[in-house]
Amino acid sequence: MAKQNVKTVKITIPNSSVLKLVRSTPLFQRLTKLKLQLGENIEQVNHYQFAEQMRMFPIAGAKIEEIC
Repeated sequence: MAKQNVKTVKITIPNSSVLKLVRSTPLFQRLTKLKLQLGENIEQVNHYQFAEQMRMFPIAGAKIEEIC
């Protein structure tokens, strides 16, 4: 049986200044379980986490997209 309401997302951190902002801000730290690195980071999240990430990561300058 497949898990419901689980999405795979790719979070792309373009440069070190965005990475520093994301790592040092508690709001962004709680949005992901990963220790984010430069480049692409792939994670599975539920619908609520996905909605929060889609809203907040672009503010920091990170790109987020759903992987099918």
